[in-house]
Amino acid sequence: MIGIFLFWLAFSPVQPAPERTAVSSQEQLQRQKDSVRQHKKVVNNSVAEHIRRFIDKQLQPNNRKGVTESRVISKPLARFYTARRFKPVWTKPEMVSELINAVDAAADEGLDPSDYHSSEIREFLSKPPVTPELQARYDLLLSDAFFTLATHLRYGKVDPRSLDPDWNLSNTMSRSALESRLESAIAAERIALVLKELPPQDQKYDQLKKELLRYRSIAKEGGWPVLAEGPILKEGVRDRRVPRLRERLEVSGDITESKSDAKKIYNRELAEAVRQFQRHNGKEANGVLGPSTVKLLNIPVERRIDQIRINLERYRWFLSELEPTYVLVNIPDFTLNYVENGHLSWVTRVIVGQTARKTPIFKADMQYIIFNPQWVIPPTILAKEALPGIRKSTSYLSKKKLNVIDRNGRIVDPEAVEWSQYNEKNFPYLLRQLSGDQGSLGRVKFMLPNKHIVYLHDTPHKELFKKSIRTLSSGCIRVQNPLELAARVLQDSVKWNSEQIKAAVGTNKTKTVFLPKRIPVFILYLTAFTEGDDLLFRDDVYNRDNAVLDALNKPLPTF
Repeated sequence: MIGIFLFWLAFSPVQPAPERTAVSSQEQLQRQKDSVRQHKKVVNNSVAEHIRRFIDKQLQPNNRKGVTESRVISKPLARFYTARRFKPVWTKPEMVSELINAVDAAADEGLDPSDYHSSEIREFLSKPPVTPELQARYDLLLSDAFFTLATHLRYGKVDPRSLDPDWNLSNTMSRSALESRLESAIAAERIALVLKELPPQDQKYDQLKKELLRYRSIAKEGGWPVLAEGPILKEGVRDRRVPRLRERLEVSGDITESKSDAKKIYNRELAEAVRQFQRHNGKEANGVLGPSTVKLLNIPVERRIDQIRINLERYRWFLSELEPTYVLVNIPDFTLNYVENGHLSWVTRVIVGQTARKTPIFKADMQYIIFNPQWVIPPTILAKEALPGIRKSTSYLSKKKLNVIDRNGRIVDPEAVEWSQYNEKNFPYLLRQLSGDQGSLGRVKFMLPNKHIVYLHDTPHKELFKKSIRTLSSGCIRVQNPLELAARVLQDSVKWNSEQIKAAVGTNKTKTVFLPKRIPVFILYLTAFTEGDDLLFRDDVYNRDNAVLDALNKPLPTF
């Protein structure tokens, strides 16, 4: 049997071995690329799955409270990732680098880079994530930083309505429009450009940013010296504090550095520098160094830095919404600015509400002017001043030149009214003051219908405009030069030139004139701003700064 088997093997046909196909180096390279691509796809799919899980977890209803938890993952960010099927975004180092640089630069805007995960992002940058879960977290951190920073640059970190329910300035760019713009920037890999375009594109904002850098540099060098209290200094007086005063003014840039010796004479140069400092701080510029000026000089540089940051934030609330022509009243500055076609064309002084009757912050359109207006006592003044005054003595009416008017428009004898039985809620009459130079509204009233019943008007008390602090009204805004303002807003140099306006006033007849075009009026609040190359500070007359600062400094929730 064995022999037969060997004989069969010897004469069986032999099958040749299959030849191996030769593989080119190009094909080998392509296979390697396909393998890497497939690996990346698997990894990206795994990262995407972790992103999806993280977002789902964050948006799950809170079992204890039954509400949706959205403190960490914002709805825009969740929508963004959902639309791209949770695929990671930050796969290119160039995009990451642009974002990190923008986060660092947020400090120059008065914002805090830590609100945009700066520390954790840098940790990932120094030690790249290796697991899909960590890669997902890194991607989410970068995206959240991008979306949050963009929102803060465009609208501000603080929602002004959370501090003031009456805030009514709307944003021309909707949140959804901003989301679309950010998504397009990611698709086009233009991270740095879009973030650069979002802050207010305005010289006032840019100049205030430069001052922030300058003041931070001063702080880094140790700030400025504190000036001791002492006697009032006028030009020519000798005082031991003079060298320290000069040093203080040199540090803040209010006087040029001098090589002069440390003489103790309060000379003309120093008096002029103090005068400029007073002017920059909204005080009477008399060049006299008294207690109030010393107090201002001793405000720490750190507080001034906070003040600049507060007002950069306020600028982000409204500066991008200003129209080419508008009226802006800055309450702490006690000024009215008329801007025409984007250029400041006129400024005048104003008087604003007392601290007990604050002028509100709002926007409204000026629609018409009333020449020789009659004043009807508003509800607040009726309750707090008029009725209590009349109950004491009806002579209050004659002193204020007020008539009592019934529902039919007839004048009523005040002695026939039982004043003790009326309050502001059941009072059946109007108290009306006739027009004229001595009327509370003066000769002109500018109407911008609003829920606050606040308007601009003339006043018989011109002497009050000499005061540096002018929180003196009951809430409405008194204008120092109302006839010139009327000429500007009526915008008709033929029909309503200065002579025509004076003629209308001279008739002593009440006349309503509608503006050819409504003009937006912004009643705002800025305590630090620039004027040309000068940085100006103003007193926080309504104590609004600290609330903004607290909200600005409040850390955002982290992942």
